[in-house]
Amino acid sequence: MNNLKLSVLVLTILTGINLSFSQIKLKGLEDFRTPQGDWFEVKSVEVDSVNYQFLNFKKGAGVFVNGEIGKTEHIETQESYGDVELHIEFLLPKGSNSGIYFQSRYEIQIFDSYGKDDVAYSDCGGIYQRWDESKPKGEKGYEGISPRVNATLPLGEWQTYDVIFRAPKFDQNGNKIKNAMFEKVVLNGQIIHENKEVTGATREGLDAAEVAFAPLRLQGDHGSIAFRNILIRKLDNTRETKLNTWVDLFENSEKTGPNYDFIVNGDATEQEANTMFEYNGKELKAMYKWKKTAAPYGVAITKKAYSSYDLKFEFKWGERKFEPRLDKIRDAGLLYHCPVGSYAWPSSLEYQIQEDDCGDLWNILGAHCDVLKEGKVLKIEKRSYSRSKKWTNEEKPGWNQVLLQVRGDSAKYYLNGVLINEITNATYGGLSLKSGFIALQAEYSELIYREIKIKEVQF
Repeated sequence: MNNLKLSVLVLTILTGINLSFSQIKLKGLEDFRTPQGDWFEVKSVEVDSVNYQFLNFKKGAGVFVNGEIGKTEHIETQESYGDVELHIEFLLPKGSNSGIYFQSRYEIQIFDSYGKDDVAYSDCGGIYQRWDESKPKGEKGYEGISPRVNATLPLGEWQTYDVIFRAPKFDQNGNKIKNAMFEKVVLNGQIIHENKEVTGATREGLDAAEVAFAPLRLQGDHGSIAFRNILIRKLDNTRETKLNTWVDLFENSEKTGPNYDFIVNGDATEQEANTMFEYNGKELKAMYKWKKTAAPYGVAITKKAYSSYDLKFEFKWGERKFEPRLDKIRDAGLLYHCPVGSYAWPSSLEYQIQEDDCGDLWNILGAHCDVLKEGKVLKIEKRSYSRSKKWTNEEKPGWNQVLLQVRGDSAKYYLNGVLINEITNATYGGLSLKSGFIALQAEYSELIYREIKIKEVQF
């Protein structure tokens, strides 16, 4: 890879070798191929308060804008991708139109659609239609997919896409054996697509010929648009399911590479990642190599989404703590059913790992559930962070044993062999939450997780 200004790098990892980040942050226009037309970088952007069809800018860097008038080249990333998770934020003026082309071929639409009751494939969140010029008039466009709901925000607000995209798959002879698929599309916290196949390139895609790897493309010729905070996480070589078999959750093989990423908050460097986390195939150690008095927080998060399973591991606190929690109890967590995984603190359900509070439930950033206790469903107020305390304190000095049993939208929490919490009716983004990524947290203190095993089960 030749992008010198990436804050995080993707490495090919063999068994037993520590992993740094495999999340890529596009920080400057040098991360895109030329020609770039009129695209330029600014520090900030907003819709003009008098003429809503224009954008105003402040000089600087970090935000990409497609020229003064919004009629220029599309731009494509330097790197090519297969299966990916994308986080991207965008702002557009009144009446504007753009799009994000995965592999430069499959478009998720960006459009000024706020307030519309009925939305189509051409509105914000739509998977754009395919096109066949040989068909009769009125039939040339086909297979466009409308978003499930209109999740567009009002004019002038920054909006967010989180997308899990699966590239088409090919056999050894180059024949396509699986269509491209939008596994999940989240617009402003609302799930608008799940498991939607695309049989071929959508209209204005780069090429009708489908490939295993290709750049990400941002549309620049249909109106003014600004993008920022573009994060890409590679999800290639997702693990096969092995039912009723205990396997390492963070499996790291020479054949398929790692089943996990380390995601750290802020613009952490590769060196900081290597000193914050270390994983040797049996133990995940957090903060033992950290030299500074203050520290970031982060997660080791799977590349595979899991639905129904038993997950077990042991944990033990270390000695050192770091700012800003030097005078507070040690804190971490097991996050599960994370709908997306490009954040150091993702939306999720949490099995709290905290001194004297192990086994508490937390609903985090849009993910939500109820508690099931003695056969009764106990409702929890829906907030950005909401809590239900464990039923009994089973934590002991030294090593503790965690067991999480997940069955779709329900789960049981065990600590040292004792049932201490139970949840049901998990939801996120307007739908039932039955699967997601799994993450182990590190928050400002030394901590060891070991013997991290998962057994997927039929449910």
